[in-house]
Order: sequence, then C-alpha cells, then structure tokens
Amino acid sequence: MNSSKKGPLENLRVLDLSRMLPGPYCTMLLADLGAEVIMIEHESGSGLGKRRVDFYIFRNKKSIILDLKNNRGREIFYKLAATADVIVEGFRPGVVEKLGIDYPTVRKINRRIIYCSISGFGQNGPYRDRVGHDINYVALAGLLSVTGKKNQGPCIPGTQIGDIGGAILGAFSILAGILARERIGEGQYIDISMTDSALALNPVSFFEYFLKGEVFEQGGYRLLGSVPCYNIYKTKDDRFITIGALEPKFWARLCHRLNREDLITRQYEEGNEIFDEVQKIFLSKTQAEWNELLGSEEVCYAPVLNLQETTEDPQIRYRQMVIDNPGKGHRRIRELGIVPKFSLTPGQITRPSPEPGQDTEEILREIGLRSSEILKLKSEGVVRGITSETS
Repeated sequence: MNSSKKGPLENLRVLDLSRMLPGPYCTMLLADLGAEVIMIEHESGSGLGKRRVDFYIFRNKKSIILDLKNNRGREIFYKLAATADVIVEGFRPGVVEKLGIDYPTVRKINRRIIYCSISGFGQNGPYRDRVGHDINYVALAGLLSVTGKKNQGPCIPGTQIGDIGGAILGAFSILAGILARERIGEGQYIDISMTDSALALNPVSFFEYFLKGEVFEQGGYRLLGSVPCYNIYKTKDDRFITIGALEPKFWARLCHRLNREDLITRQYEEGNEIFDEVQKIFLSKTQAEWNELLGSEEVCYAPVLNLQETTEDPQIRYRQMVIDNPGKGHRRIRELGIVPKFSLTPGQITRPSPEPGQDTEEILREIGLRSSEILKLKSEGVVRGITSETS
C-alpha cells in the first residue's frame, strides 16, 4: 500500500452514514482518490454483517461506532459535521429527520456542507416510502424488460446496476457540489434515486423507443442481440464468445477471416435463420481456438470469461484492476483496483477495511474529547470501539 503521493481529493472530509452497497461504494470512490472518509456505524456494524471487514468497498476509511439515538451521540455527530465537507446517507426517507441529523439541521451548523441522500426511489414522489432492493429498481426503470434473450423473459443482471449507478452518480454529484460551493459560497442537498440512476444508465433503449415509438423487449433491436454482428455465440466446448462488429468494415473483416464472404451483406439481418447460420460456424471450434484465431484481429471479438479468468487476464492485470493488498494479520486481500489513472495525483489504497469502531478514540480526540470523557461515553453506550483507555 503506497502513500507517497496525495490523491486529488486530499483534505476533503466525508461522513458516511450509509449501509449496504450504494453509499459505501460511493464513499469508496471518494476515499480511493484521497478523501478522508469516516464511517459512522451503529453497534452491529454495517448491513453487510460479518463480511464487512473483508469487503474492500470499506477500504481507505475510518470507523467510529456512535449511537445517534442518544443526545450525547448526536452532539458528537454535530461536532463532526461542523468539520466535514460532505455527508452521505442511505436511510429510508424520513429516518434522518427522526434522528435529528437531516440536512436542514446540519446546515445550521455548517452552511458549506454537501449532503447527499441515496435512496431507492428518491426523497419525493408516490413511491418515496416504498421498500426495495436493486432488482426492484431496475425493474421499475425498464431495464429488466430489455435484459435477457428473446422470448425467454427478463433475467437478473450480473451486477447491481441501480445500486452501483446510484453510487457513481452520487460521487459525481458530490464533486459537482464541491465545485459549485466554490462559486456560490455554500453547500447544498443532493437527492439520488437508484431507480432514476438505473433509468439514466439505459439511454440507447429509451432513445430507440422515443424515436420509433415501439416498446422493445429482449432482443428487440441491434444492441440487444437482434442482429448477427452484435451477439453472443456458443462454442464447441460449451463456452461463449462475443461479436460486436457494428461497423461494416469490422463485420466484413470477420466474414473474410471466417471464409464466409457471403455473409457480408447480411450484417443487419434479423431473425433466427441468420443467427443459426453464424452460430453453426462458431460451434466448429472451442473458445480457446477462437481466441487464437480472432483475438488479435480487428473484428470486435472477446471471449466470455468467468470471474477467475478475468482476474488472470493480462490486460486486467496490466491495468492493476485486480490487486493483492495486506489485510489483517498476515493475510493478503485480493480486491479490485482503482479505475481512474491520474498522471499527477493517483488514487491509492492506503489502508484495509477497518474493524467497526476501530478509529473511535482517534476521531473523538480530534474533536477535543479527553480520555476521561471518552471512557464515560463508552460506559454509557454512546460510543464503541475504544482502542485504548489512557491518554
């Protein structure tokens, strides 16, 4: 873990009240780029349970266990909020108001605060108070209706699109809020809906719908697998490969490489007949053989890799997107790397995911509490995770 250079978000302090996946992923993006992220956890830790310590979305962060239902706990939160640039929360709408830690309350303490709420359906509208998870958000956003094979019904995507989309748009919006603060002199409230985010991540399908007025389903147009030049094919060894030759020159090059020049004019033909014809070709060789034949060709080809194969892929490794870092004790933790590669202020992983409450004492000392006060707070159950009992 390298700490020789400072990231682009150095000196940005973030209080993270979130649970589960979206909020923590959002604040990981900020922490990886140098922000100081303080997780404010309840006694049992995050919603991810015992796996929390091993999950790398909590890396580069500090942790304090604080009872926000306690008046003294809220006082400590207010002191922290006075020093912060950003607050991220992922409770159901209305919860932070009940706790007394909502944006209007915090703004009275710190007018420069950027306060970001990430929720399933947003802070207003008829679905505001509904409960849900990612599968519900992507369903409502229309994404499931276009995901999967034709005539086989929707399928669950391989990742949590609404959750991660909300996290990324949350981080993006927070940084936009920071820039706006420099211009207008004060912070503001940001309302991120994971349903909105899932909808926004599907611009092409909606463009096709708005343009043609047709309701598309699985396999309904080119980018959903209705044409042979953009599709998934099975190989001889029951593996799969992908072809994305949307441009005529790439499709023509593929047809030449397959010795099937007769298919060049059928690039955008739809239906089972042309798909079956191309599928028959790819069933003649194994995935490895197709990798050898097409891997270095300009035909928009890639094999469908499993997770292990992806972690071993030379391009993924070269880009440091799978890395091994020290964990607790003598363990090594394998985790995904940092996506943006900055030339002067690179992101970095400086510390593993903390134990819940690992940094409680350090954080309390920073806001001026003495050892005796910290011990009293511990005895009253206001805080947890004290690392030492002497000053």
